[in-house]
Parts: sequence; C-alpha cells; structure tokens
Amino acid sequence: MENGYVAEGVMRADLMGWVQRLVGAVFVIGLLALVAAVVTLVRQAEGVPPLPIYAGLIGAVALILLAGACLALMSIAASARRGANALQRMANRGGMAAEAVGPARSLTTSQIRDTPKEPEPETIAAPQRPSRPEGKMLVAKR
Repeated sequence: MENGYVAEGVMRADLMGWVQRLVGAVFVIGLLALVAAVVTLVRQAEGVPPLPIYAGLIGAVALILLAGACLALMSIAASARRGANALQRMANRGGMAAEAVGPARSLTTSQIRDTPKEPEPETIAAPQRPSRPEGKMLVAKR
C-alpha cells in the first residue's frame, strides 16, 4: 500500500462487498416476506386459490431478477476496478501500459494538411456491367 490509489481501491472494494451482502440480505428478507404472505393468504381461503400462488411466483421471479441484475452490475464494477488497478500498477512499473497511459500527441494543422486528399466523386467511375440480352428469355421449365 505504497500510494493512495491502492488504499482507496481496497476501501472501495470492501464497500462493494458490503453492498453485495446488503443486496443478498434484502433478497432473502423479501423472499421470506413473500412466502409468508402467500402462506397467510392460502390459509385464510377455504380452498386453494390460484391467484395468491401465481402472484407469489411472479413476485419471487421479480426479486430474483432484480437481485441478479444488481449483483451483476456490482461484479462488472469490481472487474473494471481490478483492471484499472492492474493498468495503474503496470504504468507505475514502467511496463508496456506506460506508453498507452502517457500523454497523447496533440494534433497540429500541419498534420492535417499532410493527409492525402481523396479523389473527387466525379472522377471515380463505376464498373461497367455487361449488357443484358434483349427480348424475353426462358429461365426454367415446369
């Protein structure tokens, strides 16, 4: 932990881990509440009503999709952070990434003038097609 970037990256990575745990806890609590609501509705009914069961299944699917999307975004963010940290370490060591991370050349007007000009659209001729035979031609027989 020689510079501030690494210490800050560790702190943020730890924070992302806690957010992932929080998402998991909210998912479990929501799923338990949903199951409890469905069980309560089924017990109060005289028969087995299909609507609370279907609503419970749809709610469970929605919870699973939302939790999965949130965890996927957190995973992408963690992967991007690891990649950025690896590039930073390579740049600090003077590796190949130092050239890519370094300042880029500024574009001057002389560089723009040196580029070759494209030919005018009028000078570009389209390839000639062979002429079509005139008259009707039988293509296929029945």
